[in-house]
Amino acid sequence: MFEILIVCTGNTCRSPMAAALLANMIEQAGLAGEIMVASAGISAWQQPASLHAQAVMRQAGCSLDKHCSQQLDLVKLQAADLVLTMTAAHKQTLVDLAPGMAGKIYTLAEFAGELQDVADPFGGNEARYRECAGQLERLLSKSWGKIVSLAGKK
Repeated sequence: MFEILIVCTGNTCRSPMAAALLANMIEQAGLAGEIMVASAGISAWQQPASLHAQAVMRQAGCSLDKHCSQQLDLVKLQAADLVLTMTAAHKQTLVDLAPGMAGKIYTLAEFAGELQDVADPFGGNEARYRECAGQLERLLSKSWGKIVSLAGKK
């Protein structure tokens, strides 16, 4: 099983939306038994996904209704074969935490061949969450070939 961990700050918006979108891609490709995706936050406490994130994911055919934010820890980090963060600052925090994993930690944009961080919709309206989900979907689509290739090598 190839394990992907998606990380943001609070694990209520970006990383759960990205994980839900990626899980949907995995399911549609028939790879659910080969690739697993999870999410966590650098500064998370147990709470549901934000209401706007839930609404936007429902509109995308995904569900965050049962999501409960998870605090990132070294065990989760080390269990992952690939770690995708939302920002360069998140990436640096993880590299500092686990320097030996630096080769498996990327920003989602970097992994997709782009430079920008994923915009944080926290505190914004539903339209801002929809924009974020669109950015996530685009970056995940650009990354899909690399994800499948890496998973096939494990």
